Amino acid sequence: MAQAKKPQQEDEPSGPMSPEQMRQFGEQARALNEQIIEAATKIGQDALQRYVDWLQVIAEGQRTLASSPQVSQMDWFASMLKAQADFTQQFAKMVGGMASYGQQPES
Repeated sequence: MAQAKKPQQEDEPSGPMSPEQMRQFGEQARALNEQIIEAATKIGQDALQRYVDWLQVIAEGQRTLASSPQVSQMDWFASMLKAQADFTQQFAKMVGGMASYGQQPES
């Protein structure tokens, strides 16, 4: 039994790409790569800044504890836990802001 030939869709390739199609494809791929690099750079810079901020909080907490006349081990430990919790919360908020591609982290 002969099968009916399926009509060709316009968006299906009909053969080798023309030089113009190849150029357009290359431009689209390059533009997409640039968007990916830009988004990854921004996300990386934000993560680095949050990490630096966290280190500064830790350093300030350590300075405060070191300058206190009487600091118990429990006070020092509680201060470090609070700084860690603050960082974890900020990091979770940043990661949550990256849920969809190209979305910038929330500040």
